[in-house]
Amino acid sequence: MYSLLFLVLFVGCYILYITSKKAKLGKVPPGFLRLAQSTKNAKIIAGILFTLSWIVVIIDQGFGSGTFAFGGYIMTALCIVVLINPLQYLHWKHLLVLFVLSILFETFIF
Repeated sequence: MYSLLFLVLFVGCYILYITSKKAKLGKVPPGFLRLAQSTKNAKIIAGILFTLSWIVVIIDQGFGSGTFAFGGYIMTALCIVVLINPLQYLHWKHLLVLFVLSILFETFIF
């Protein structure tokens, strides 16, 4: 569940990142480019993704600790996007492999 939660947060942060006019974009998947053409809609979708993941964390951990954990999760996702994307180390194939591995570890450990 936390792997899927972090993926949703990461997608929301990436959508906000590619809507920025100051960001140095490398190769962006075409689906995200179409989404980012309408900045207002992209920000609304990112906000919905953030709210959805925040609600899931609150349901799982409670209001206080869930909100605090969500703050840490969103800071981590934003740092990864802002720091690694300009270096163009961020490839969707690598993220997909990392996501599948984390889902497997999460399934077998928990």
